[in-house]
Amino acid sequence: MTTLHPDQIGCYTAHGQTRFYSVKRSELDRAGVQMARTLRSFAFPSGAYVLTVSVVQEVVQFAPFEFALQLLGLYGTNADLSPFDAGRVESLARQFNPVAICGVGNEVLEGLKMMGHDPASVFKGRVIWARPDAYAAVEAMPDVTARRVVLIGPALALECARGSLHIDGREWALTSEDTELVLSSRQYRIDPLDSLKTGHHGALSDTPCACGSHDPYFAYLPAN
Repeated sequence: MTTLHPDQIGCYTAHGQTRFYSVKRSELDRAGVQMARTLRSFAFPSGAYVLTVSVVQEVVQFAPFEFALQLLGLYGTNADLSPFDAGRVESLARQFNPVAICGVGNEVLEGLKMMGHDPASVFKGRVIWARPDAYAAVEAMPDVTARRVVLIGPALALECARGSLHIDGREWALTSEDTELVLSSRQYRIDPLDSLKTGHHGALSDTPCACGSHDPYFAYLPAN
């Protein structure tokens, strides 16, 4: 019997329970190709910087995003999703002038304020992919292009330039039960999923997105 060894081990959370999740590098690269399709809708110039804000255990969700940046000739830089690393977010934004920041959560907003920085000034003129707990605050900021990023189990849903949250349709089957999003793997994976109830809610669409991607997408429904 052959034992398959993972290349990365990350985590995902569903209904308040955190579970380890194993992947091979090939699985992350496949997901990166899909994310590149979504990123192309923004027409970022080649050579531009994009800042990713995440934590180590989110490697399964964000490694494909960083691979997608490479595919498009973009440069990536990183900061931790922590109020204590918010100063690094401000510093990197000032030094590298990224066209976009992905993964902003409430920890970043609170950390920036704690350190005397105005989040609206730090984010001004950029695309900001915000997590659900920070989206409303980012959307209210002037001169900021607010987009959503949602961790749907081990998958990353990324909003395109047209405002649709896309997920990899070749990699995942996404359905809903009473608006709750349910995730199953479609291709071979070292750690397959079958009907994972994600705890996130959304309205799935069955029409092609205006951005040109044929990947499935949904409108996010915030928790009440």
